[in-house]
Amino acid sequence: MCVSPLPSVCPPVRWWRAPRRDLAVTLRPPEIVFTRTEGHPSDISEAPRPRVVITGVGVVHALGRTTGEIWEAMAELRSAVGPITRFDALPFATRIAAEVRDDADDRFKPEYWATLDRRSRFAVSAALSAVQGAGVTFTTQNRAQVAVVVASERPEEDRLLDGARHFVAGDIASAAVMLAANARPHAAAERIAALFGVTGPVMQLENRAPGGLAAIIEAAAILRRGDALVAVAGGAEAPITPLSLAAFQGTGSLSTRNDAPHEASRPLDLDRDGFVLAEGAAVVVLERLEVAVARGARILAEIEGEAMTFSAGRDGVPGFDADQIARSIQLALVTSGRIQSEVDLLALHAAGNLEGDRLEARAVRMIFGASARHHMYTPALKSHLGHTLAASGPLALAVVLEAMHRQQIPGTRNLVREDPEVDLDANPNGPRADTLRVAMVNATGWAHNATLAICHPASMRPVPAAFEATGDVLTVPDEAASGMA
Repeated sequence: MCVSPLPSVCPPVRWWRAPRRDLAVTLRPPEIVFTRTEGHPSDISEAPRPRVVITGVGVVHALGRTTGEIWEAMAELRSAVGPITRFDALPFATRIAAEVRDDADDRFKPEYWATLDRRSRFAVSAALSAVQGAGVTFTTQNRAQVAVVVASERPEEDRLLDGARHFVAGDIASAAVMLAANARPHAAAERIAALFGVTGPVMQLENRAPGGLAAIIEAAAILRRGDALVAVAGGAEAPITPLSLAAFQGTGSLSTRNDAPHEASRPLDLDRDGFVLAEGAAVVVLERLEVAVARGARILAEIEGEAMTFSAGRDGVPGFDADQIARSIQLALVTSGRIQSEVDLLALHAAGNLEGDRLEARAVRMIFGASARHHMYTPALKSHLGHTLAASGPLALAVVLEAMHRQQIPGTRNLVREDPEVDLDANPNGPRADTLRVAMVNATGWAHNATLAICHPASMRPVPAAFEATGDVLTVPDEAASGMA
């Protein structure tokens, strides 16, 4: 396959490739024709989309507070999973999770930190790391050009339970204050926006497990349509509570390997018995390409393609099927301008559900062919990280960004007996060195699907000559971020 940046080297090519005829689902191509206009397969004959890049990433997880720390823990096969300590889990069938043992962050004032619920603490901590890593500060002149989009699947249940206890005890006044101030589903996005003085679009999404990827996709769309120039986006969750444990136990989706917590999270393994709850956050900074170039930002990756689909099910009941997962992956490829053979890695959602993992694997083979395992890596990162719900997509993206930086492929933990119905290369155990130019991240939930396609800076199509490094700096003064120490 020719990937030369020089138009004269490669003949014109129609880059959209239809799925094989023997696939179980018929995927119709959209009305966009990809042609070589600037010598690269992702150039579009229509007016080109504004380009969006990632310039910062921040994480909070049981394995670490930087992508480097998480990577090293994964490489050493250290487990984040252990007995639940935040409450008495003895009455539950599942008594293990991946807890963040210390949610403190000395970059913030203690009095400000005390006002935050646990989920918001994870969110603002990850957001600050992402913004600092991107080298972005905001002024009164540019705060209106900044967007914040964050997703969470579960509400802040600790505060909700505290308020409910006051309510049941008859202390309505205390319950009202506590619930109004602390049990807000939209608190994470608001707290991030208030911390940086943002006055642009601010959104909190609830889109099940794909919510975090959906937040990043929506943030990129906000930038592409010109409603902002910079966005802070991702997911944050604090679901290790009695309510969440009971809810997921009721669905039968949690692992019950309480006697072997380090072995409990085993997606794609034939002996998997469900996922392991985890908590934390992952946030990225997105910028319009011209903004990043103008200020001389370090670009971590370009977001080339994205898609979301929904499994409508039957009789008005949402479902879960391989067809719509496959369509999400296909549409992300289409919008990226890439073809199947260019993708080096696809980070699976793969939570450890017996049928769910098989459906996702089937969807991957529908798009990449029956031989996918021979030309693409498909690691199951939840084997290391557990399931952080709406934060899982952004967290997987953060790990993939670190993998791109290191040019190494992350491994899959606890993959002892491969499921023959999966038939993908999940790279068992530790990382391996290999070229990683183009990657995809997939997230699925009950009926919801989201896929993101990114490329390494070295594989980006040429930056237009009109985009020049001017030294302009997006500079919120420290005093605006009143919560910072």
